[in-house]
Amino acid sequence: MSYRALPIICLLSFGVILQSCDKIVIPEEKPHEPIVEKPPKPIIVTAYTRGFKIVPTTTQPVAVPSQETRANQHALVVGIDKYKYSGANGFTNLDGAVNDAKLLAEVFRNQKVDLPDSRILLNENATRANFIKAWKSMVAKANPGDTLILTYSGHGGQETDLPPLDEKDGFDETLMFHDFNPATITDGRISDDELLGIFKKAKNYKILFVADSCHSSGMVRSLAKPVGKFRSAGSWNIRPNTPPPSITLPTEGDENKKLPQHITMITAVDSDSLKVPETTFYNQAHGALSWFFAQAMNGDADSNKNGRLERNELERFLKQKVTTQMDRRQTPKLLPRGDQKAVFSLNKGFEVRPTIPNTVRIAVKNGSAPSDLNNASVIKNETLADLLFVIQGGETQVFNKNGDKITTLTSNTAANWQRLIDKQRLLKALEKQFQMNLKPIKITLQEGDKLHKKGEVLHFSIAPGDKSEGLNALTLFNLAGNGELQFLYPLSDYGDKPVIQKFPYTLPPMKTTKPFGGDNLVAILCKKPKADLHSLLEASQPNIPEPNSITALLDDCQIGQYAFFSSK
Repeated sequence: MSYRALPIICLLSFGVILQSCDKIVIPEEKPHEPIVEKPPKPIIVTAYTRGFKIVPTTTQPVAVPSQETRANQHALVVGIDKYKYSGANGFTNLDGAVNDAKLLAEVFRNQKVDLPDSRILLNENATRANFIKAWKSMVAKANPGDTLILTYSGHGGQETDLPPLDEKDGFDETLMFHDFNPATITDGRISDDELLGIFKKAKNYKILFVADSCHSSGMVRSLAKPVGKFRSAGSWNIRPNTPPPSITLPTEGDENKKLPQHITMITAVDSDSLKVPETTFYNQAHGALSWFFAQAMNGDADSNKNGRLERNELERFLKQKVTTQMDRRQTPKLLPRGDQKAVFSLNKGFEVRPTIPNTVRIAVKNGSAPSDLNNASVIKNETLADLLFVIQGGETQVFNKNGDKITTLTSNTAANWQRLIDKQRLLKALEKQFQMNLKPIKITLQEGDKLHKKGEVLHFSIAPGDKSEGLNALTLFNLAGNGELQFLYPLSDYGDKPVIQKFPYTLPPMKTTKPFGGDNLVAILCKKPKADLHSLLEASQPNIPEPNSITALLDDCQIGQYAFFSSK
C-alpha cells in the first residue's frame, strides 16, 4: 500500500488586495505614449451557455424586473486574454480570461444583476481608462446600500512600491489591463493601493471583488509538462523618471490593515498556494475560481437555502471546489474570513447547472489509444484533456489535467488505460457529492504537501468539519496513481470499528512505495455505517466499481478528497 503527496510550497508576498509575482527587470525607459481610448464595443453574452444548462425553477413564466426596479446589485466584469505589449516583455497572452468574463456576465444577468454592455470590458476594451470610466458609472448609478461587484480575470503583476509606502517587500501588487506597457509602467494597470482607495471612497456601498489572477513569486513543485497558461505578468521596476498615470486615483496603503467591513475580497490563491495555471471545463479554458464562482452565484453555495450568499458559505464552497479541481495546487482566499455577512442576493427564477459528460477526455502522443476503451473520448488538444498519455518506447507516461505525472504504464493494455479512466470518472462523481450544508472534512498530512520520496513514512489524520453534525461513521479508500482501488477502512480482518469514537482519527503510518505518482485519498463520513458500501469496495478492489453504485449509497454523508504525489 502506498501514499503520495504533492508539495504546495510557495513564497508569496500578500498585500490586502493582491499578491506578488515573479520579478522581471525591464530595459531602459521608452518615451511615454499618449493613450487614445476607443468606446467599448457592444458585448453579446446571452448565448454563452457552453458547458452550462439554464433551467427555470418553475413552470410559470419568470418575471423580469424592469431596469428601474431590478436592482440593488451592480456588476463590472473584466476579462483579458490579449495584451497589447505581450510576448517579448516577459508575459504571454491567455486563453480563458475572456471565457470567464462571458460566463460571469451571463450568470449575473440571469441573476438580475444590473450589467450593461458598457461594463463588460474584454481585451482591447479593457484599458485602465475604460475601467475607471466604468467604475465611476457603476457607482453613480447605484444607491447607498447597493452591492457593487467587480470581477477580474487576467494577469496579475507587481511593481515598485509607490506612496503610500506600505509594503514590507517594497512592491505593490497590480492588475494588468490590455494597454499595460512595460516601458511606461504606471498606465495600463491598477495597483492594490488604488483599488483600496476607490473601494474605501465607495464606503456607502457593499463591494464584492473577485480577482482570478496569479500572483505567486515562486513554485517548488515542478511540472512534468507545461499545461495551460499562468496568469502572472511578473514584477516591474518603477524608476524615478517614470511618468505618473494619465488618470490618477485615490490611494490607500493596505499592508497589515484590516479590510473595511463593506468590502469582501476573493482571490484565486492564498498565502500557501503555488502559481496558478488556467484549467479547462468542458473543452474551454477558464480560471477555476471564476468557474466555481459562477456556480456559487447560481445558488450552489447557498447551504442554508435562505436566498443569500454569506461569506462563510462562499469561502467553504470555493475552497472545496477549487482545491479539488486543481489537486490542491490552488486554494482561494476570502477576506474577511468566516462570518455570516450576506454579500449576494439570489434570483430564484433560474438555476444554472453544469452539464456533466459521462466520458473522460484523453489525448495521446506518439501513438494511439487502445480501441476498446469505455467511457473515454480521444481529443487532439492536450490542454483540454483530463488525461494525457505520452508513449515513449515501452513505457507510457500519464499526466493529469494540471500537468502532474500520475503514473508510468509499462504495458499499454486496454485494462491499464481503463483503470485510469475509471478513476477519473469516480473522482468527478465524488466531487459532485460534496454537501454544502455540511462542513468540509479535515484531512491532514503531517509531513506536509511536498513530493514524497520512496521509503518516506506518511501520517494522515481525519476529522469532521463540525463534530456536532454527527458524522462519525468512517469509510476510507485510496485511488492509486495507476488506477487501483485500495479499500482502507473499516477492514473486518483488523477488527476496525465503523464508528469512530474520538477525532481526529489517525491512520497507521504508511510507507511510500511503488507504484509512484499521483494518488487520491477519499474519506467519507456518514451518520450511520455504510455496510453495503464497504462490501462493494472490498469486493471490487483493485478494480473501481461504476460511480453510480457508490454515490447511490452516500445519503447523509460528506465527502473529502486529498491529492498527493510521490516519486522514486
